[in-house]
Amino acid sequence: MRNGWSLLVLGVTVLVYVVYLAMAVWTFYNMPPIPDKVVTKSGAVLFTGNDVIEGKRLAQKYGLLDYGSFLGFGGYFGIDYVAYTMKIYADKIANLRGAAFEDVRRLMTPRVEAPPYAFASSPSGTFVVSDEFGKAFNDVVEFYAQYFGPRAEEVGLRPNLITNRDEVRKIAAFFTWGVLVAMANYTNGFPYMPGILSPNIHVTTSTWVTFFVLLLAIMPLAGYIIIKFLDYWREPRIALDLPPPGPAQRVALLGMALAVLGLSIQGLLGGYLMHKYTEPTSLYGIAGINSVLPFNVARALHYNLAILWIVVTWVSFALFVLPYLGVQLSKARALAILGAGAFAALGVLLGVWASYLQLIPDPWWFIFGSQGRPVVNQGTFWLLLIAALLFYLSAAVWRASKTSPEPIQPLVKILAIALGGTAFGAVVGALPVVAPWPHFTIDEYFRWILIHSFVEGFWPAIVIPILLILLVIAGMVPPKMAVAAAGLDATLEIATGMIGTAHHYYWGGQPTLWMYVGAVMSTLEVLPIGFLIAYALVLWRRGEYKTELQKTLLTFVLVAAFGGAVGVVAFGAGLINMPVINYYLHGSQATMVHAHLAMPLAYGVPSMLMWVVAFTLAGAFSAAQLKRLRVAVVVMAVGFYIQVLLSLMLLATAQFTTTTQWGYWASKAIFAPDGTPAFWMRPDVQTFVWLRMIGDIVAAAGIAVFLIYIVKGLPKALRG
Repeated sequence: MRNGWSLLVLGVTVLVYVVYLAMAVWTFYNMPPIPDKVVTKSGAVLFTGNDVIEGKRLAQKYGLLDYGSFLGFGGYFGIDYVAYTMKIYADKIANLRGAAFEDVRRLMTPRVEAPPYAFASSPSGTFVVSDEFGKAFNDVVEFYAQYFGPRAEEVGLRPNLITNRDEVRKIAAFFTWGVLVAMANYTNGFPYMPGILSPNIHVTTSTWVTFFVLLLAIMPLAGYIIIKFLDYWREPRIALDLPPPGPAQRVALLGMALAVLGLSIQGLLGGYLMHKYTEPTSLYGIAGINSVLPFNVARALHYNLAILWIVVTWVSFALFVLPYLGVQLSKARALAILGAGAFAALGVLLGVWASYLQLIPDPWWFIFGSQGRPVVNQGTFWLLLIAALLFYLSAAVWRASKTSPEPIQPLVKILAIALGGTAFGAVVGALPVVAPWPHFTIDEYFRWILIHSFVEGFWPAIVIPILLILLVIAGMVPPKMAVAAAGLDATLEIATGMIGTAHHYYWGGQPTLWMYVGAVMSTLEVLPIGFLIAYALVLWRRGEYKTELQKTLLTFVLVAAFGGAVGVVAFGAGLINMPVINYYLHGSQATMVHAHLAMPLAYGVPSMLMWVVAFTLAGAFSAAQLKRLRVAVVVMAVGFYIQVLLSLMLLATAQFTTTTQWGYWASKAIFAPDGTPAFWMRPDVQTFVWLRMIGDIVAAAGIAVFLIYIVKGLPKALRG
């Protein structure tokens, strides 16, 4: 089934995008409406649907979703705007009418007078709220006028971030719309507030359905894998002796040097961000830093660097190996491709920084600055440029599959398809190109398609074929087994990972069906990760590794596989994916646990292996250095585990108990609406934050070895 696997992967790639585009129309006709206007029972107009749409645009323009969150989506440090605004309304109405929960809940729930099947992004109908709710709206506007104005620096934002009162009113209207659709039961009972809002029955039943389907799928798939192991493991192996790289290939090493620099800066920004949790206004007493590097800017740069250094590595490694696969590559062409990639990366970073500091005027901030959507905040111009580069690379790799050594041709084809799938996801993420989507839930629908095309869906289908190509060339895995493993893993990852984007749709206003689809498919996504662990463990147990390069390959694969098991399987699918748990941990530090293990270990370590292989073939790394790099990658991984155990897990646990006791609003606040200290000011929480430094320092020590060795080895590698 050599060509069959690549055809199957291609078919699944097309299918998942067709499914999502087909489901878009149904989804967008079954979401919380944006009303023409919100009026009180007495007939006073609080705000209009256009105010809600403009408020969302302003929230993106000022980078508010890279600081706080909306219905749990966004930053992890700032308040959740919907939950916190709900708390302000509840307190105000309670003061006006007494503290009876039933009375407060009734007065907070709107009467929705809107067509049942209107297209959600077009304002239609009316929300009627109580007069008490209407009186509280002024309190909400006043609170955010202070929060984003005089108090902005105090909470980690740029000083006096928003001073225009009309803009604050529209942003408050957007936050209030979130409260109203939550109270009208469009979000499955999220965010939790005792006595006011609680999870509905679907949260529990979808979790049980997920467990049942997972068990049902594991048994036949596990049996199939065992049979294929027995069939393919006895197949003959090959070992290819690769000649020293040529001039064009050595140029690609510059991209890898740039990538290790990006990783190092990303790590420094991560430490800076955690420091902001304890001292939002300064850095070790140095005042004024929020004027140039507020929390939302640093956060956006931090995770953009994570994406960019990995992508730059893959582009560079592709350029490095293409000549080995029979592709003619000139030095000028390699430099042009790397130059385009570096230009796009620099444009993304500078665009985010300039946009969030309000240095780019309307409407250009959305195109050349930052879209203002968390994670997907790259300006649309830069995102389309990245997509074009990935499409070009996909075509080049596909051509290479025709001239590559016959045993690895199917692996190269799968790699080309995965690169193309990622590129198409980037195009989806750039929509609607010139201005934000008017509806938050539509935004989330397309935003998560891009995120999963970059991570859960197509990134595994890129990493696994590359790792298997390296293992085949090193004579460690039979080619037939590698093709079957790559084909099965890619098929499962693309199908489950892409459709599994819906596990982010639980609380954002999507139809309830997506809760079941997302929970089930995203949990099934762990199966191919589990098979990769099995491949790595079998390699280790057989002991068929003799050279230092073979030992290095095996070490990196084991670290990546174990990181995927813990980060993706245990803390992803096993912890925060299940709706009944995710309800209380959505957008908490539990998500950071998942991200800080899955991203650097499951994707970062294989990318770092590409540096090691390329520099070794270029004659820059000796056997002794390979031994030290193996130790370094283990030290780095241990640092991330320490970070999780001593800090992030403790923070997530504290947030869980805080949410269940006081409500979701309380787990992400520096102070309560009445000004009293809240979660991030607690002494135990501050201690948990500082404990992260231990893991940070250990991980940094491992990364520093790679930085030093690559910087020292680059001149020798370029000379040949």
